[in-house]
Amino acid sequence: MSLPTPYYEKDGIIIFHADARDVVGNLEPIGLLLTDPPFESEAHTLQRRVKRTGGVMEIEPLPFMPMTTFDRQLFASALSRLIKGWALTFCQIEAAPFWRASYEQAGMIYKRTCIWVKPDGMPQYSGDRPGMGYETFVAMHAPKASKWNGGGHRGVWIINKNEGIGPNEHPTQKPLKLMKELVHLFSQPQDTVFDPFMGSGTTLVAAKNLGRKAIGIEIEEKYCEIAVRRLAQEVLRL
Repeated sequence: MSLPTPYYEKDGIIIFHADARDVVGNLEPIGLLLTDPPFESEAHTLQRRVKRTGGVMEIEPLPFMPMTTFDRQLFASALSRLIKGWALTFCQIEAAPFWRASYEQAGMIYKRTCIWVKPDGMPQYSGDRPGMGYETFVAMHAPKASKWNGGGHRGVWIINKNEGIGPNEHPTQKPLKLMKELVHLFSQPQDTVFDPFMGSGTTLVAAKNLGRKAIGIEIEEKYCEIAVRRLAQEVLRL
């Protein structure tokens, strides 16, 4: 099976409007996987999806289905055959050992579970338990010696979720500053950065800003449109 026609292709950045399962097996080897796949059902619970708007408590449902065990194992297996360097996969902390196990089963090497601390994260409005205020990502590597550009940097990033440039355009959008740091630390200039769950394209924008090539896949066309618009904007020096 050949690759579908790109939705967007310019300056080394390629977007496919497709199901990642239909594309991953046909790509050339990739230097860095940096992705934020759908979270497991734990993240869809009411305790985590409550927000306050105008003094009123509201439920904020996620507009996509949770990741299943079958899909996680399928993606980990397919991605492991493709990645020649680092694989960074965001997930809620409860799912970190499951992603690790799925990647290890496919032959990749576990390096660290890292933490993104969100100082401006939402409080726990129900008041019956501590709020989250952080997310994790599992750092795996292809079966060879690993290296990165971070020296002794700890696996903790303290960066605001909201960047003060308007509302996020995707419900789980990551801040550009965070993604730029991760692209810089875990890839080299000649690497291609890959995000098979690209959402509104923050990974691709980060790669473009750092002069990296990148490939993104997104199943929802409206987010492909948003990503193209963001890529057309001037490079931001964060």
